Amino acid sequence: MNNNTSPGPTGHSPLLRLRSSSLIGRSAEESILLNSYFASLSMGQSNVASVILIQGESGLGKTKLAETLRSHVEEDNGYFIQGKFDQLSYGSANRPYAGIASAFAEYCSAVEQRSQETRNEVAEKLRQETNGGEGRLLFGAIPSLRKLVECPHSNDAMHLSHSCDACQYLYEDEGMMRDNLESFSKSEGGSHRLNYLIKRVVSTISSIGDPIVILIDDIQWANKTEMDALKAMMVGAMNPFMFIFTCRPGDHPFLKVTEEFEGKTEIALQCLSRNSVRELVADMLKIDNPNECTSLANFVSRVSHGNPFFIRQQIISLRDDGLLRFGDNGWVWDVNEIDAIHDEILDDVVIMLSQKMKRLPSLTQEALKICASIGSKTDLFILGLLIRHMHAVADGSDPEDNESLARTAISVSSQEGLLSVTRNGKGVTFTHDSVNEAAYSLLEPEEQASHHLKLGKILHSTVCSTVMQKYLYTIASQLSHGIELITDEEDRIATTRIFLSAGEKSMEASAFPEAHFFFTKGIYLLHDEDWVRNYRLCCDIYTKAADTAALTTDFEDMNKCLAVLFNNCKGSIVDCLNASYIQVRTMMSRDDPEALDTGLEALRLAGEKFPSQNLAAHTVTGFAWTRCSKRIKSAEKLLELPQIADKQIIATIRLIDLLVPIALSYLQALAPLLCFRVVKLNLAYGLSRSMPSAVALYGVILGRFGYPLTETAKYGEIAFALQKELKCDVSAHVTLLTYGITFTRTKKLSDCIKPLQSGYESGVKTGELTHAMSCAAVLGWCSFFSGQQLRKVASTLKKLRTTILEYNMTTNLRGNRNYQKAVDYCLGVSKSASFCLSTDPDEHSNVWVIEQAKFIQLAVACIFGDHQYAWAMSEKLQKFGATSAGTIWPYICAFYRGMAAASMLQLSRGREYVRTVKVCLKILRKGQHKSVCNILHQLYLLEAEYAAFRRKHSSAEKFYLLSIKHAENFEVTHEHAFACEKFGTFHLLRKNHSAAYEQIRVAHRLYLTWGSRPKCEILEKKYPRLGENEQ
Repeated sequence: MNNNTSPGPTGHSPLLRLRSSSLIGRSAEESILLNSYFASLSMGQSNVASVILIQGESGLGKTKLAETLRSHVEEDNGYFIQGKFDQLSYGSANRPYAGIASAFAEYCSAVEQRSQETRNEVAEKLRQETNGGEGRLLFGAIPSLRKLVECPHSNDAMHLSHSCDACQYLYEDEGMMRDNLESFSKSEGGSHRLNYLIKRVVSTISSIGDPIVILIDDIQWANKTEMDALKAMMVGAMNPFMFIFTCRPGDHPFLKVTEEFEGKTEIALQCLSRNSVRELVADMLKIDNPNECTSLANFVSRVSHGNPFFIRQQIISLRDDGLLRFGDNGWVWDVNEIDAIHDEILDDVVIMLSQKMKRLPSLTQEALKICASIGSKTDLFILGLLIRHMHAVADGSDPEDNESLARTAISVSSQEGLLSVTRNGKGVTFTHDSVNEAAYSLLEPEEQASHHLKLGKILHSTVCSTVMQKYLYTIASQLSHGIELITDEEDRIATTRIFLSAGEKSMEASAFPEAHFFFTKGIYLLHDEDWVRNYRLCCDIYTKAADTAALTTDFEDMNKCLAVLFNNCKGSIVDCLNASYIQVRTMMSRDDPEALDTGLEALRLAGEKFPSQNLAAHTVTGFAWTRCSKRIKSAEKLLELPQIADKQIIATIRLIDLLVPIALSYLQALAPLLCFRVVKLNLAYGLSRSMPSAVALYGVILGRFGYPLTETAKYGEIAFALQKELKCDVSAHVTLLTYGITFTRTKKLSDCIKPLQSGYESGVKTGELTHAMSCAAVLGWCSFFSGQQLRKVASTLKKLRTTILEYNMTTNLRGNRNYQKAVDYCLGVSKSASFCLSTDPDEHSNVWVIEQAKFIQLAVACIFGDHQYAWAMSEKLQKFGATSAGTIWPYICAFYRGMAAASMLQLSRGREYVRTVKVCLKILRKGQHKSVCNILHQLYLLEAEYAAFRRKHSSAEKFYLLSIKHAENFEVTHEHAFACEKFGTFHLLRKNHSAAYEQIRVAHRLYLTWGSRPKCEILEKKYPRLGENEQ
């Protein structure tokens, strides 16, 4: 093969074109991407965001393809923002949520370039989502949002004014005990809280209306917490919003996340064809006719296998080696000469780049090694500072201007296309992962650890405490890579404290895998004798390591840490209680029946003993003691108490509070004693954040003991007053105990809907998922049985289902679907001729879900007149009373069971039907005093049906009218209609057709108002004269 190119046009240049203005060989992929973008613009804002997944091997141009959208987005006054996950941070120490945080940093920078009006609009909307502690949690993960949200003056107030002694900032005085209690409250549900906030923030910025395209590179390096955050972003985003994710081929966990989103577009990049390689080579050489470089392109294609990045590097390498030369007539080469040394031409791009870097100036190499050690992106200030200490610097340089020094050091690398300055001009990044890898290979394997350690020590000793937080992860990351070389005791302890601070900062951002990594690194440096000389440091880092191990399901490591704690903390009851709390919480999450005994044993060692026998007698005694206290009967009296300060008592209360739901599952008789003990400790030592839920539960217990509802409801009101005064978030637990149990009997069911909605939303927001989903379940029941319009009920259930699916709460999802099917049947959405749910238990069934399915089928069958099916469901409801004891639902269930039996009496005068009606009437007569607004109209209707059966027509008519009156007053639309229908049927049986049709027309109108067209059609078919004389 010969040789060279013809001279070419006069525009030829001796400089290679390293960055082309167009993407070669990707026209089809560009069209798919552009069409997806324009399609997202044409869809309404209520549509979910678009998701694009670009897969391909390293060097195929995934990022470059995605970036072709930038100009289109910016033309539409939109935002094209980019983040990247770093390979070096995968499984090692780095800033949590780095890829997401960098994308938000670009967004914030872009917003700052907009008009003042736009900045104010975005800032105000974000400010509403980041009040109080929520902002602190969010800013811990995404620091750039703070600058956008807070006013300029507040930033100065946030800066620390400590001296430059970094250790003083990183750790308090050795004799000062850290409050681990607060860290537990942050960790529990912390990830859910953060993801909720991220979802709300993305929802907020997408609601503004400007197109937003967010590109996240190398998603394969994201860990689970980061993937959960990305999922929250995708759930929260609405059009016009597009996500573009790039990743290498493989079975990555994130692919399963994207599968849940409809409308996902996948683009798989392949190597370039020979024609495209020829175009790319011609473009680099600035040759107008690609055919002129066919021989060179064929060789490069064979060596690089059509990989665009490798092609560019091979061309550069041939130029550097003199095999590609620019002469008087343009670029020339000799393919025979290139082929002759083919074996010496490297097809490993990393080795090729590494050899090229070794020929660069020593200052440039030093900068490359530092950047590679830190990661894909390096702050120019940090780079300059490290170069100043690692490399001999000319005397003329300004000792304070580290950024200028860094720019000088990277100038050659930038010219060679190895490094590029970030868009904000404050950092430097590698142009490709292969460049990063090649730069790191400049360090011999045996010197890598010492190099990292040296960088970490320089930063630790020179970075002022006022900016220590900003670079804390960088320092900890460098020290972690050189940890095995740290032997000096002073260095060991100082480094352990840095790891502890980095771990705590990660916990504040709910980045528990990263936090656990830092804590375990700190533990690695500790010796047995440190428990004597540095007890507090050892205890804190082991406790938090156990906590984060549990939260990341590393139970083996959790048990190891707990064993060390129990062995070394015998002299500190507080520390033992903290360790026991982690242990019991984990056992509870794994449904371990030993959790209760483990917690009780820990309390016994702390001096809080609970009986194992005669629990009923002890309950009476404990109840009598609390009843004698005047404080508990008044929120004002309780609020006179100071907030509790004793750490041991706080730890004790927290552990007892944790045992309450466990006791309800395994030993219900113990639950009241636990509640009474929490109340007693609060009254004795001061108020804790557990008091509102304890008081609410106390009210529920009073109800179970048969006390008047007015008194039990009073404790619910006290619980909410305490919650407000203690400045606690709205607790899903308190809401469940009050509006989910107590207030459903003292208030109209419709009045409980809004508070239950708030409790559910707060629980999702704060991470109380179990209680939040219970609030959601009761919310669904209240919405249906309070007679809300069916369309509204369906909308509520759909919104709840979205959250349930997001958090994969299988049991709650089944319950939600049961009610959704019932509502769909009533609306006529379901095509089936009858309404039927599976009520047969299986290995995955929850008893309450099965009983609930029977209950809703019973109610719907009664309303739709399917008497035999209603009776069949009534007979199956054997466990409903036990699973819902203490609530209003057994009474409502008794009403429908009684109505099913009364309907069957019209077909057959069986004794079992009469007996069932009598039992249900007895239940409702007892319950009418407990919930007049929800049960009285039901009692009157069942009384009317039974009186009609007994041919006591006068009494029946009186009860029908009373039922209709009360159902109308309390606005229970469907049961108002049901009562009118039954009253009409009563008149028909007595041949009073005029009065009958009058009532049935009212029923028809009410069913229509309720939204059940199928029920109206049943009435129209059954009573053909229904439309006569109707206005």
